[in-house]
Amino acid sequence: MTTYTFPSVTPTTSTFELITNTKKFQSPLSGAVQTADRKGARWRVTMSFKNLSGVNRALMQSFLAKLNGQEHRFYLQDHSYTKRGAGSGTIDVKGASQTGSTLLCDGAAFAVTNILREGDYIAFNNELHMVTTDASSDGSGNVTLTIAPPIRKPTNDNDLIDTDVPVLGVFMLGSKAAWSNSVGLFSDFSIEAIEDVLA
Repeated sequence: MTTYTFPSVTPTTSTFELITNTKKFQSPLSGAVQTADRKGARWRVTMSFKNLSGVNRALMQSFLAKLNGQEHRFYLQDHSYTKRGAGSGTIDVKGASQTGSTLLCDGAAFAVTNILREGDYIAFNNELHMVTTDASSDGSGNVTLTIAPPIRKPTNDNDLIDTDVPVLGVFMLGSKAAWSNSVGLFSDFSIEAIEDVLA
C-alpha cells in the first residue's frame, strides 16, 4: 500500500461529514433512549470537479487509476478551510498514550491567546481532527485542545501536531470515484473518500 498526494486541483464543491460510531438503545417499555460512544469516528468527504480539461483532467484520471480502488491511500485537505487561530510554528503532543477528546500539548509559542480556534483543523498520528473549543497557550507553551473526533490510537510523546494549512488527513476511496465525459474533452469527476482509521 502506498500513500499518495492528492492532485493540486480544487473541487467545485465538497462536503465534509463526521461519521460517528455511536449506538442508540431504546427501551421498549418506557421509550427511554440511551446512547453509547464507540471508537472509530472518522471523516467522509464527497467532492465534485466540474468541466476539467487538459492537465487537470489528466491528473485526476491518472490519480484515480493508480489508487486501484481501495488498495492505496492519499493525503487530503478540506479545500475550503481557513485557519482562524493566531498561532504558527510547531506544537507537540505532551505525553504518550492519550485517548479521548482532550489532547495535552506543549512546545507552542508562549502565552498566545486563541492559538487555535474552534473550527481549526489539526493532524497527528495520521488522524485528522477539528478543534472544538478556543485554546490559548500558557507562559510555558502548554496548550490543552478539545477535539473531535476522539483520538483513535494512543499518542506518542513529542509527536508533531500539524496546524499549518493545508492540514492533511489520510483517506481512501469510498463507494464512488468516477468521471463523465462531454463534447470538447471536458470531464466531470465525482469522488467519495473515507478517512482511514487504521492509517
